[in-house]
Amino acid sequence: MDKSRKRWILAGGGAATIAVVVAGAVVLWSGTGAAPVGAEPERRVPPSAVAQQFVTAIAAGQAGQAASVTDAVGVAGAAIAKTQQGMPGATYHARLGPAPGVAEGATTATIDADVTWTLPGGAPFAYPVEVEVRLVGDRWRVHWSPALLHPRLTEGQGLAYSATSGDGALLDRTGAPVAADFAPLVMGTVRQAVGPLTGTPGWRVAVVDAAGAPVSVLQEQEPQVARSMTVTLDPKVQAAAQAAVDQVGQAAAVVALQKDGEVLAVAQNAPADGVGRIALENWFEPGSTFKVVTAAAALAGGSARVDTPVACPGKATIGTRQITNDDSFDLGTVPLHRAFAASCNTSFSRLAADLPADALPNAAAYFGLMSDFTVAGITTNTGKVVPAESVAERVEAGIGQGDVLATPFGMALVAATVANGRTPVPQLIRGIPTEGQAPAALPGGITSALRSMMGEVVTSGTAQELAGFGGVRGKTGTAQFGDGARAHGWFVGYRGDLAFAVLVVGGGSSKVAVSTTASFLSGL
Repeated sequence: MDKSRKRWILAGGGAATIAVVVAGAVVLWSGTGAAPVGAEPERRVPPSAVAQQFVTAIAAGQAGQAASVTDAVGVAGAAIAKTQQGMPGATYHARLGPAPGVAEGATTATIDADVTWTLPGGAPFAYPVEVEVRLVGDRWRVHWSPALLHPRLTEGQGLAYSATSGDGALLDRTGAPVAADFAPLVMGTVRQAVGPLTGTPGWRVAVVDAAGAPVSVLQEQEPQVARSMTVTLDPKVQAAAQAAVDQVGQAAAVVALQKDGEVLAVAQNAPADGVGRIALENWFEPGSTFKVVTAAAALAGGSARVDTPVACPGKATIGTRQITNDDSFDLGTVPLHRAFAASCNTSFSRLAADLPADALPNAAAYFGLMSDFTVAGITTNTGKVVPAESVAERVEAGIGQGDVLATPFGMALVAATVANGRTPVPQLIRGIPTEGQAPAALPGGITSALRSMMGEVVTSGTAQELAGFGGVRGKTGTAQFGDGARAHGWFVGYRGDLAFAVLVVGGGSSKVAVSTTASFLSGL
C-alpha cells in the first residue's frame, strides 16, 4: 500500500503524539504520509497530526492541552473549558476527514471534521466543523476560532446542555411546589391519592453568552410532561394553624375551609398525633358549639325567633336532668340572641326539650354533620346526631352533650355552612372531585339570623377576645366528657371567606380554644 494513502487510526493510541482518548473515539484519515511527532523536527509535524492532537485533547477533557496546539493558547483554553463545563455528562467525539496535500511553501491547510456529542441518555448532537491549521514560525498550529467548537459560536460564547424535567409537581393553591414538611397530617395520603407524577425528561443544547445566558437553541428534545396536581391548602393559613396548635400543651387541632369547601389548612400538634388523626376522624362532644344547630332547629320549627324571650336561670331541672350554666350565671329572661351569645345552657336545653325527636338530626343535616363525603386525599368524619326520643336525651343533645358527637372537620363545615348559606362540598385535590352530595340550603331567614347571633358572640359574648380581629363570627363550646369532671374547649367560626374549627382536647373550657383561635388569626 502507498504510504501516502495510509489510514491512521488514532482513537486509542498508536502514534506517539496522540493522547489517550478518555471521552470518546477520534478517527483520522491522513493522505500525506506524515511521520510521528518526534521522528523529525517539530516543524515537520504535519497539519493533520496537529489537528488530531487538538480534537483528541478535547475528547480527553484536556482544555489546556488542546489550547497548547493553537495559535491563541489563553483565549482558546478558556473557551474550550467553558464549553466542557457547559456540557456536563456529555462525551465529545471528532472524526477528521481526509487531510489535503500540503504544497511546498504552503502556510495553511483546512481539514473537515464531523463532531458528535453523546448527550446524557444517549442522544447525539452532531455537526461539521472546519479545522484550519496555519504555519506559525516553524510550527503548524490550529488557528483558533470559536467556530472550532460549533460553527455558530462567536467570541465569548460557549455550548451548554441542560435537562428539562418531564415530571409533574404537587402544588399548593399558590402554585408553588409543596415542601417536604408541609401539612404532614394530610400530605402522605394526598400523595397516595395523586399517584406518580413522573414524565419523560427532555433536553436542549444552546449557545450561551459570557454570563451563561442562552442566546439561541441549537437542538432540543421536548419533555413528555406529566400533569401537575394542586392541593387546595394555603401555605399561609396552614402555617398559622400549625403555629397556633404548637403553642398548646394539650392535644389540639385546627381545620380551616374556604366557604366554598376548599380545604385551606389541617393542623394538629404532637400530643394530638399521639391520639390519632383528631382533626379529621376522631369523635368529640361538640358542647355549646352545637347550639348553632339547636338554634337553627328552633328557628326552622317556628318555636323561636332571634328576639324571642327565653329564660336563662343559673340552674334548671328539665325533665330528669339538672342543667347548669358556666359558674351558674343567671341572666333572667333575655332575647334568644343574647342567650346564644352568653352560651346559656338552661335556655338551649329547654328549647331542645320542646322539639320533636328528629328535629336536631334534621337540622344537623343542613350543616353537613350527617353527610358522608369521600374527599380525595383524606379520610374524614363529620358528625353523629341521632333522634332523641326522650326529653332527657333532647336536653343533653341541645347543648352538644349526650349522644351528639362531631369532628373538628365536621364543625368547620358547620361554620362554612353559615358563611356560605349551605354546606359546601369539601375538596382537597383539584381535579379529583369529592364523592357525596351537599345537603339542601338552610331554610330562608336562618342564615342571616345565625350570622347575627354568631357576631354577637364576639362583640359582647363569650369570645370577646376575638373582637379585634375584624368581622369574626362564631360560637364557643365547653364540652364535658367521661364522668363530667373534664371538658374539651372549642371555638367554631368564620371571617369573610375563611371558616374554621378549633379544638383543644381536655382544655377545660372554651377559653383555651378562643386563645388558640386568636393565635391562629394573628398569623394570617
